[in-house]
Amino acid sequence: MINDNYDRQLLAMNDTQLEQFVREWVGHKKEDYIEVTRFSGAGDLGRDVVGFLSNKRHEGPWHNYQCKQYAQNLPTDKAVCEIGKVLYYAYNGEFTAPDKYFFVAPRGVNRNLEGLIFKPQKFKSTLINEWDKYCSKTISKGLQIMLDAGLTAFIEAYDFSKISRISLDDILIDKHIKPVLFNWFGADPGPAPLGQVPTDIQKAELPYIKQLLDAYSERSGQSFVDHKEIERHPEHGDHLSCQRERFYDAAAFKRFYRDNTDPFVLETFEKDIRHGVIDTLNAKHSDALTRVDAVMTQAAAVQASGPLAQYARVPVKQGVCHHFANEGSFKWHR
Repeated sequence: MINDNYDRQLLAMNDTQLEQFVREWVGHKKEDYIEVTRFSGAGDLGRDVVGFLSNKRHEGPWHNYQCKQYAQNLPTDKAVCEIGKVLYYAYNGEFTAPDKYFFVAPRGVNRNLEGLIFKPQKFKSTLINEWDKYCSKTISKGLQIMLDAGLTAFIEAYDFSKISRISLDDILIDKHIKPVLFNWFGADPGPAPLGQVPTDIQKAELPYIKQLLDAYSERSGQSFVDHKEIERHPEHGDHLSCQRERFYDAAAFKRFYRDNTDPFVLETFEKDIRHGVIDTLNAKHSDALTRVDAVMTQAAAVQASGPLAQYARVPVKQGVCHHFANEGSFKWHR
């Protein structure tokens, strides 16, 4: 069932589900991270979801998303202990200290902890001065970890302004969240934007344009050198313009749903279009341009299945066929 009660559903997640959800969400931040990994269990060493900024991974910069799902907002003692833990293991050489550290707390953090996060130097001094209270006996079960001079110096050198918190609202307004909400809750991705047709033919569209040029040449009994000749043609110029509009509408459609749903959704939609027109494509036609027009007519009538069906306008379905031609799987000449 599609609904928009995502905050309620996120708050109902258990610890593991929240980590999996955040892992998928952070995994979509491909402009930020070369790899995203989830650590879980007793050996996580203070890491939950990690985004690596370089192929050096834990020998280079990385971000830690520490997921905390509590019945109330995140308490100070738990948060201070987690910071102490990750810095302790960084000091021991398990990894570099995180370049950024996020507390992912759907119910927020308590007022005292928020104050520490907003005052990095106070956070640092609290960790050092109250190490025995928060960390010494809680970092590793059965082991008391003393704050010696080396560990103190390591903590002193760490920039606590790298620590922040991510709220429920922060997650739900993030630009990468739509495909995650689609996968987890069946969120409606909404309509795709219209395509924008560039004035000049782009290199990326040359294969299907070349096929159309050949079809125009066959119909007219003359050879057209390039698309500029077609654009001036009294009959074929408007036809080409229409096909380019369809191509770019389909491009915008595919790009939008590739970014905002799961890849299989777009694959299923394209498969429906292919099967809907393939018999028309393979039928006998008087010439290639007749085949093109017959396929366009048939594509307009295809009833696709799945969540994209309601947003698949006629030009989009027709334009997908030109994408097939552009990729080489559709041939207008037989």
